[in-house]
Amino acid sequence: MNAPVMVELEGETDPLEIAMKELQARKIPFTIRRYLPDGSYEDWGVDELIVEKA
Repeated sequence: MNAPVMVELEGETDPLEIAMKELQARKIPFTIRRYLPDGSYEDWGVDELIVEKA
C-alpha cells in the first residue's frame, strides 16, 4: 500500500512484522468501529486498546 512506516525499523522487512510492531507501539493508524445492539456504534483508536504481545 506504500503507507509510511510509523515506527523505527530494526532490520524488519516483513510487512506483518512491521504491522505487529506498529500495533504494539500503538502507532498503527486504525480505528475499530464496534456496533452496539441498539444500532449505535463506538469508535476505538488503537491507542485505547489493551494489546497483549503474541
